[in-house]
Parts: sequence; structure tokens; C-alpha cells
Amino acid sequence: KVGKKGMWGAAFVLVTAAIIAWFEVPKLVRRRYHRELVVFSLLLLLGAITGTLKILDVPVPNPGDWVKVILSPFGEFLQKLFE
Repeated sequence: KVGKKGMWGAAFVLVTAAIIAWFEVPKLVRRRYHRELVVFSLLLLLGAITGTLKILDVPVPNPGDWVKVILSPFGEFLQKLFE
């Protein structure tokens, strides 16, 4: 169960993300930075979702674990190569 503190925290994260978008998106559109707008939007959305989940005590996987899983076969290959 999520308490009031968690709900207020989640609301704060989402409102903060909305305020950031309110100021930044029009500048990107006006300058016709469409690729930057897509990247900005995805990163802001990812940050808002991750922050909200952390505040609500939902377990969020560590990105370092993903990197380890992706790169471990390459590391094993290099170890065998240089043995």
C-alpha cells in the first residue's frame, strides 16, 4: 500500500517533469530540433517513470546489471582469446 508521502512524492516528480517539458519543448520545436526533441522526451519520460517507481517503492532494475549481462559474453570471449 502506498502512503500519502509516496503519492505526494510521485506527484512532485510528475509535476516537475511537466514543468521542465513546458519550458524546454517549445524551444526545441521553434528551432526545429526534431531529433533532439525525441531524445529529450524519451529521457525525460524515462526519468519521470523511474523516479516515480522509486518513490512508490517499486523495485527498479539497476542499469549496471543490464550492462553486465550484455557485456559478459564479450568478456568471456576476450579471456579465452588471451589464455
